[in-house]
Amino acid sequence: MPALASAARVKIVLGYSTYLPLYGSRMNKASDQWQETYSVLSVGRNGIALVAVLWVLVLLSVMAAGLLRDTRVETNIARNLVENTKAEALADAGVYRAVLGLLAPVDQGGWRVDGTVYAWAYGGGEIRVSVQDEGGKIDLNKGQDALLRILFNSLGLDDQESAALADAIVDFRDPDDLRRLNGAEDADYALAGLAHEAKDAPFAAVEELHQVLGMTPALYDRVAPSLTVYSGLRSPHLATAPRAVLDFLSAASAAAFGQEFSTDTTVQEGEPAPPPPSTSPLSAEPEIIREGRTTARSRVNVYTIHAEGRMESGAVFAREAVVRVTGRGERPYRFHAWRQGRRLHFPGAEEVD
Repeated sequence: MPALASAARVKIVLGYSTYLPLYGSRMNKASDQWQETYSVLSVGRNGIALVAVLWVLVLLSVMAAGLLRDTRVETNIARNLVENTKAEALADAGVYRAVLGLLAPVDQGGWRVDGTVYAWAYGGGEIRVSVQDEGGKIDLNKGQDALLRILFNSLGLDDQESAALADAIVDFRDPDDLRRLNGAEDADYALAGLAHEAKDAPFAAVEELHQVLGMTPALYDRVAPSLTVYSGLRSPHLATAPRAVLDFLSAASAAAFGQEFSTDTTVQEGEPAPPPPSTSPLSAEPEIIREGRTTARSRVNVYTIHAEGRMESGAVFAREAVVRVTGRGERPYRFHAWRQGRRLHFPGAEEVD
């Protein structure tokens, strides 16, 4: 029995010894497979992390680019605002310098009022100013009806259309409700579907012409430069009339109105054509760069000043003011209108809104 027990133990030991290498080999193989799997998983996780980092970088780059763009836009807006404000200040300074020039007669160094353009360097920019005598325009309140018809005829309206618009203007300004032959009173405005009626009072501003029945925006833009509400004259002062007025008042038309067109006029004859704008360096004092045709002034003493300021950056602001000059007392002048104008003296420049 002892011998049998010993033999059994020997078999067990031998069997275990035989199994151990096999088990160890399997364990090593499993460990290698696990390491390979772990390596693959580690590489996958690292790749995902890399892609995530790249996406984060892309998003940050987009955000940074957007922030940079917004900052650049805001910087440009701020710079433009500063330049535009400077240009506006130059234009306003030009208006007051023109008023100073109007306080003296032309033969004593005063400014001309026939559209002559003055220019000078100031405040890191350039100022250009012209002055137009309101006496040279057709007065909407006092002007003759025939003048209005001639004006509208010159702009392409036929006789019937011109007569209708001229009569409508008179009906708009007169105090009664009697309709002229081709005019328009309150009932006509109602039939046209307009909310307003005839004013039945004098025009306070040329802009009120928009309210007259039959007036269109396009026609207004063409006719407004020839009209005023400040002169009180039945016919324009031809010596200081703007080119638009002189163009439609032909010699035959002027003759039809007789002596009224020839009184209080001092048109200079034989003057040369206006020279082109000067390209020489500007001085600090106003100098003429585009000359008009006369040195006359009417007795109305009301003027439209058109001033433009331009900065070196190219920003331009245009100011229009209507001023009455008396030269007396503590208030030698008084403004009737103050508004932003259209660019006239700096063609091609960047206009400020």
